[in-house]
Parts: sequence; structure tokens; C-alpha cells
Amino acid sequence: MNFDDSRTGDRLQHPSSPPTGSGEQEGELPTPRVHSAPAPPHSEPSSLPQLPPPGPPNAAPPVGPELGTPAETAIAGRFSDERFPRNQTEGAPARESVEAVGQAAVLQRAFNNYGEQIGTKYVYEQTLDSHAPISPEYLAVVREVYAEPQHEERLTSSPFRLALNTLRAAGSVLVINRPTNSSRTFTAYALLAHLLGEGAITEVRPLSFGGSKHFPTRRLPHDRRCGFLLELPSDEDDFAVDESFGGNLNKLVDRLQRRDCRLIVLTRPEQWRRISSGAPDGVAPELGAVSPRHIAERWLLAQESDFPTDLWLDHKDIRPLLVSQAPTDVLNLVYLMLEQHRAAQSVTPVATDPKQPLGRKREGSTRLTFDKQVANVAAAHSNWEDALYHWHEPKDRSRTSFERNFLLAAAVLRGDPVGHVYAKAAELTEQLDDVPVEVEGQREPGVIAMTRAAGARRAEDGTLSFTRPHWDDAVIEYFWNDRPLARTTFLRWLARAPVLDTTASKEALEIISRDGRLALAERVGQFALRWAVRHRRPTPLERIVEEWQKHGATKELWHLAVLLLDSAAIHAASAPYIHSMLLAWSKRNQPHLQRAVIEVCTGEFGRRHTAKALRRLRNVASQGHPDVVDTLREAVRVLWEDVTVRQMLFGYVVDWCKSEKTSQTVGHRTFAALALNSPLESSGLPPLLQAMDEDAPEEEDTFRPPLQGLVTGWRTLLRQAAGPTGERDLDKAVFTWLDAALHRPALKAVVFDTLRQAVNVPGAEGPPLREALRTSAQWWVQGQDRPYSVEKEELKLELSALLDQDLTARRGQPPAQQQSSNVSGEESSAPTEADAA
Repeated sequence: MNFDDSRTGDRLQHPSSPPTGSGEQEGELPTPRVHSAPAPPHSEPSSLPQLPPPGPPNAAPPVGPELGTPAETAIAGRFSDERFPRNQTEGAPARESVEAVGQAAVLQRAFNNYGEQIGTKYVYEQTLDSHAPISPEYLAVVREVYAEPQHEERLTSSPFRLALNTLRAAGSVLVINRPTNSSRTFTAYALLAHLLGEGAITEVRPLSFGGSKHFPTRRLPHDRRCGFLLELPSDEDDFAVDESFGGNLNKLVDRLQRRDCRLIVLTRPEQWRRISSGAPDGVAPELGAVSPRHIAERWLLAQESDFPTDLWLDHKDIRPLLVSQAPTDVLNLVYLMLEQHRAAQSVTPVATDPKQPLGRKREGSTRLTFDKQVANVAAAHSNWEDALYHWHEPKDRSRTSFERNFLLAAAVLRGDPVGHVYAKAAELTEQLDDVPVEVEGQREPGVIAMTRAAGARRAEDGTLSFTRPHWDDAVIEYFWNDRPLARTTFLRWLARAPVLDTTASKEALEIISRDGRLALAERVGQFALRWAVRHRRPTPLERIVEEWQKHGATKELWHLAVLLLDSAAIHAASAPYIHSMLLAWSKRNQPHLQRAVIEVCTGEFGRRHTAKALRRLRNVASQGHPDVVDTLREAVRVLWEDVTVRQMLFGYVVDWCKSEKTSQTVGHRTFAALALNSPLESSGLPPLLQAMDEDAPEEEDTFRPPLQGLVTGWRTLLRQAAGPTGERDLDKAVFTWLDAALHRPALKAVVFDTLRQAVNVPGAEGPPLREALRTSAQWWVQGQDRPYSVEKEELKLELSALLDQDLTARRGQPPAQQQSSNVSGEESSAPTEADAA
């Protein structure tokens, strides 16, 4: 249940953040050079998932965890500065900041502990502006915990130091060529954090590559003394970064040097091999690997300056857990050690008698000894598989199905009243075994018996808890691996858990509250997400989307499902799989999956990965399903805000207007979305006219919709004249465009040319189009809530005269010429996707 690439059945892992190093300035500033850091071996231990940086420092202070069980409450003392004082060195980041970054790196851990870990939102919820500077607090943490790779030759500078020394020169560019989830971003931030600390740069900013296949020089911001980080979008489907990228780096160096800036580019081995031709020559530094022990030590001491690192890391049971481990695994081990160390120091002991199968705390139990702490860490690291096996398969008797399902339900329904857990366990037993379980009477074991059989503790408020670290998550993992043929039924039960109440739970007077139901839905969603990502199978998430969509796309559960997918699509550890899953969903003719794709593309995923979102929307739109048209319309408006994708997006919209299958559904609605103001805007220019009115011809990303594309879209709107009565998109569009022509003389020509050509059609179709336009124009002059004015009357008469002039000219043309001109106009109405890229 993780966000990494581990194989099915591997031990539980959690995504984590990269760790690594610090250093002083060395030598003189070199001349600007471009270096490529080649990809390390796949098993390179410094590989870590990319971390999202936190938002601005005043976004939200780190907050404590939402603790849901007595065991977690006992561990809460670990977050107390009074209980665990930290003797920080001057300039070192606060312990809370370090923990916030680490917990965001292993964000999945927050899903497993009934709430958000300390500071997770502070790091995870970021600004949608891809050009916002990275907060200095985040960079300070990176510099503090980055374990710099050690060089074999102790007398020579490490490749990391050499790369840093190169970047000190104004105009330097460094290419980090590594696979995703291999600490590319964290390493880049470590380099930039050093430059920031030395004063070589004043801030660090990520750059958006944009929606096209090129990254023009002019897209570099005009800021001075900045360190920029540019991640190249992955190649997928019919999109690929242009092969000229490597050669264009030479142009970037000059502009960066004039502005005293630096640039780090993140790419992937297979991509760099394809686009590196022509890149500036230079030594390709191998940034090297780092000792897992060094990683653990840096993170432990950054969070607890007096943590007994040698005692822990040299222990005979801990040392093997660090051998050849990727930093993701190392950081998970770090947090297991921290949890046990802090739990041992808390006032309320959480120690358990190891002879007790499920770690139930006995009265008078003593504080956790160090050996017990180590044993718990080792067991949790292996998902408690041995302990769970002995519980499921005791020597003296056999566990009943009801007992097993009660343990599983208690692990899933953390924080719910025990009566609700009891009823849901009975429901799960009936679904898995197809036999009724009578829990209303006294035939089956009761709540107390089942609680003790599961080794859980029942609090005064009726909730259940386990005391072993990450035990409940291990229970789910054990079931998933032990009962593969029961997974589908279990997932169906899981998806319905937040939306259905059993009679038994109602009779127990323990129906969960609305807040409790939403909290349960969040946990269920996170379980489904982990399984889907880990096992590379979309079924768990498809089940969630299908079940929660049945209760209404405007309801809370559907909103949670969209947020879940959107968050996963921007978190580095889960994004690669979620992106591919959304691409597959976009090609399936299932409205609930298509709607989920559209809404995710309208969210933060669409803002951060606009080009990817655009291609997924194209796939959905090509099927023209009427149930998703309105949602698609809103997505088009959102994506239009990214100027780099406007040309490609407009080409798609025009193609949808041309297609007989999608013209009157997707084509009509999406063109109207760009031709009209949004419902929240009663004045101003609609997106298409804004693009025509923008005065920035020198910018490479400037896009002005071509006339023939506008004509194609307008013909789609005009054909609505034979549609339903009442206010139509056509009328709104005519009013808006004629208003623009009246009040903005610079737009009058393009408005008139567009409308004239839209109705200049030969044959039987021409008269209805002209009549529809004339009628709407007359309503614009004087209609309901539209007072008459002489200026409007004169503008309408001018347009009408031009329409008559076009009609007369067309009638004077030979029929063959009329048909030829019309076909030519339709075929050239919009740029192709290849041109737009």
C-alpha cells in the first residue's frame, strides 16, 4: 500500500522525501557551463521521490496531528517542544519544519494514522501559481537534511561540490538526468539552497514548461539573481519535448548570464538521450550515491538533536534494515524509530507484553525498553507479518470468519463506534462467505468478546484502538496478500462503507455522524488509492468513483473522490501511475470515469500539468457523451488560462465543432465557453476576444485565434437556431460580440469578418444561418432588458448591409466556385495539433 514502484507482495513502504547535504564555497567562480548529470543505476540508494515544496511561509503554520486512538494520544507527546527540547544550531530550521517536510514526503503515513501528521498541509497544499518562489523555510530544511554523497577519493571534491561550484557562475545550466522518484527534485533544491544561503541568488522559482513541445528563450522570467528549476514533461501519447531542446540550451545560457540567474533542468534518461543533441559540451558529473546510514542520521538529528543515533543505527537488528535501501525506505525507518523513541519518553507508557499476541497493554505495564522499541520497529518494518500469521493461525484453535472480519473492519473503520464496526464486520462476513450472521440476538459472540479476540482496546467513547505501531495498516496488507480471491468483494464493501448504514448499527444507536462518515470516506479513499498505486491496478479507485457517483455528482462523497484523485495526481510518488490511469479512463466510454477525469483536469492537476490535462480532455470529448458536456465546458475555460496551450486547445475545440458526432454537443458547448463570458462575469470580453485584444506580439506564447477557426465555431452556434426555444448560447454570444464591436473599435473588424463568413454558406444552409444572425442582432438592438440606442441600430444596419453585399457577391459566383470556397474555409479553420505543439 504505497506510492512507489515495489512489486505486489513486497513489504509495506511509504513515499518519502530525499535527504542529502551541505558545504562551503570552494574555489573561484567558473565560467558558465552546461552539465548533464547522467542517470544512476536503478538501485542507486539516493533515489527518493520528488517533494512538493511548501507554499509561502505565511500560508499556514504546522499543525499537530489528529490523533484518533489512545495509543496515538500516548505518542502525541513526541510533538511537544517541552518534552523533547531541541538545541538548534544558529540558522538551523525548526524541528516542526523538518518534520513537516518529512511527513509530506511520506504522506501515505498520514493516511494510515487517522488524520494528518504534523505540518502535512503546510507542505502539501501549495499555491497553484507554478512561478511562485519556493519558501526559504523549505529550502533551509533541504539543506539541513540533505546527506551529501561521499566521494571515493577523499582528497578530491565530490561531484556534488563540483556541480555546486559550477552553478555559482551566473548563467550556469545543470541538467539532472535521472528517473522519476530518484531524488532529482530534492537534489536540485539542495544545490539551489546552497546558492541561496551563499547569496549567489535571492530566490528559487520553479518554471512551467508550458503546453507546447518547445521551451523558447523568451519564456524565462525577467527576474534577476534567481535560481530556476525546470522539469521537462514526460513523453506520452502524441506529445514529446522537441529534439531541439538540447541545442536551445546554448541560447538560455546567454540570457541567464545577463540576468545573473542559474537554471537546473530535470529530465529522464530515455528522454535526454533523444533531446540532448546539440547540447553544450561539458563534463557530465555523476552525482553519486549516499550511504543509507548517513541519510538516516541526518534526518534523525534534524528532528531530535539528542537522538541516540549510534545506539539505534548500529543495533544488530537495525543494521540489516539499512543495507542497500533506497532513501524512501530509509526515511520510513527513520519515522518508525522516532515514533518508538518518543513513545518511550512519553508520560503514558505504550509498552506491551511481547507474549500477548496483539500487544494489549496490561495494567501496570512498564515503560518501553530500548530492546522493545527496536523489536517494534523491526516488526512494523516487516508489516507485522509474523505476528499476524500467529494470530490468524493459532495452534490451539481456528479463528472464525467473523473474528477475522472483525479485525479487518476495526482496522479499516478506525475511530468509528464499536457498534458500527461490529455491524460492518457482520456485513462483510455475509458478503465474503455468503452466509447470514445474526448479530441482533446473542447467538454470535458479542462486542466485548470480539474486541478481546481482536486484541483491541475499547475506549470510553466506544472507539477501538491498537497499540502496536502501524498495526491496523498491516492488518489490511495481510488480508490483501492472504486472500487475493476476496479482494473484489472486499473493495465493494469498502466503497459502500461510508454511504450505507446497516440495521444493526441503527439499532445499536451508534450511527456515525456526518463528520464521522466523511472521515471514514477519506480513509476508504486513501486505502483504495494506495492499493491502486502499489499494485498498478485501477480497480479500487474505479469502485470508489462508481459507488460514490451514484449518490450524486454534487454530493460530498463525489467531491472527496475528485479531491483524492487530484491530490494523488500532483504528489510525486503517486503521480506517474495516476497520470497513466487518468489517460486510460479518458478513453473508456463510462460517464462516471469520464466525469472524474474532467474534474481532475479542471483542478490543480490541470493547472500544473496543463498539456497532459488537455490531451485527456480531448479523448473524453471525442466520444461526445452528453452526460459530461457541461463539465467539459468548465474544464476548457480553466485550461484556457494557460497561454501556452491556447493554440492546441482552440484546435481541439474547432475539430469538435467540425465533427458530425460531437458538433452539437461537445463542439457547441466548448466553443460557447470561449465565446461567452463565464457565468460569474457579467461584463468584459470573453476569452476569444480577449486573446484578439491582447497587445503582446513580441511574446512567443501569444496566440490569436485564426479567423477560419472562429468561423467554424460560430457556424456551430448559429445552427442552434433550430433548437429549443428560449435564451440560447447563440443570442448571448451575438450580444457579447456586438457589444465588443460597439465599445472597442479595434475589435469591430474581426467581429464583422467572423460573423459575415459564418453565414456566407452556399445552398440551403445559408438562409437559415443568416436569418438566425439577423434575428439575434435585432434583439441586441432592442429586446428584453436591452434598451434601444441609436449607436446599436447603426451598427446593426452596417452589419446587415455587409451581409447583403456578401450574398449578392456569392450569387454572382459559379456554383463550383461557391462550393470550393466553402470547403476550403472549413478545412483550414484551425491549426493542427502538430502545429500547436
